[in-house]
Amino acid sequence: MLWLSLFVLIAAPPVLADQGVAEPSRTEIQQEMQLVKMLLTSSPLAQRSGDNQAKQPLELARTLYNRANDAYNSGNMVWAGAFLDEALSVIEDAARMASDPLQVETKQRSRYAELLEDVRAFDATYLDVRKGLSAKDAKTYDAEIASTRDMINRAQALMRDNKYPDACEQLENVHAVYISVLNKLLASTAFVYDNKFKSPAEEFEYEMARYHSYEELIPIARAQFKPDAGTLKLSERYVQDALSTHGIAEKQAAGGDHPAAITTLQEATKRLQTALRTIGLEVPE
Repeated sequence: MLWLSLFVLIAAPPVLADQGVAEPSRTEIQQEMQLVKMLLTSSPLAQRSGDNQAKQPLELARTLYNRANDAYNSGNMVWAGAFLDEALSVIEDAARMASDPLQVETKQRSRYAELLEDVRAFDATYLDVRKGLSAKDAKTYDAEIASTRDMINRAQALMRDNKYPDACEQLENVHAVYISVLNKLLASTAFVYDNKFKSPAEEFEYEMARYHSYEELIPIARAQFKPDAGTLKLSERYVQDALSTHGIAEKQAAGGDHPAAITTLQEATKRLQTALRTIGLEVPE
């Protein structure tokens, strides 16, 4: 619709003065041009030029301004005024949309909810991954995770006061703690499974839980490390290989061959580890 406005102005009959439109003076046009230029270069909206929501209307307003400048230089003040009026209208509409309190609050609430869900996923993954550790080995990691409780409480208090940006910042700090702990946990020599199992079937179930722990880390790692398209494609290839191998292990276990199923499932887990390393999360070989 914004570009349609520009098309209408360009396609309209040029002799606007003959249609009863009063021609503005050069001084009036100069003043309006200065106003539009200021709004395009130093207004709060202009400072958000990298924002997709502001980018298109700003580009349109600049085009309209340039058209007005051309009309001014050619001596056609009616055209110049028409383009400048439209530029001001575009800027005004964009600024109103950008500053709509309800719209801004809705986005902030959504961001807070996403971060809170990520924290829940982090915590569930951490609890799964630490199952293979003794109480002594887990103590250091648990202490670091415990420090996030106060941060989460502060985030919730800020949210209740409608201070969503500050609340989101607190949850982002929680994310950083979890990523740090998971990196250290997965890279630690303590992350070795030396449990004694009563049967191959029990060991297979344990390996299945281990597989799923790594599987749950994939979306978290992608969200945190934000890999480029090429890296994402490569990691996804390893994930799909892991999924296929996991399916084979399930069939082997269903057929009663748990020793073979364990070996196959461990291979699937290794593929997930490779996928995570590709994204940027440190995991053991």
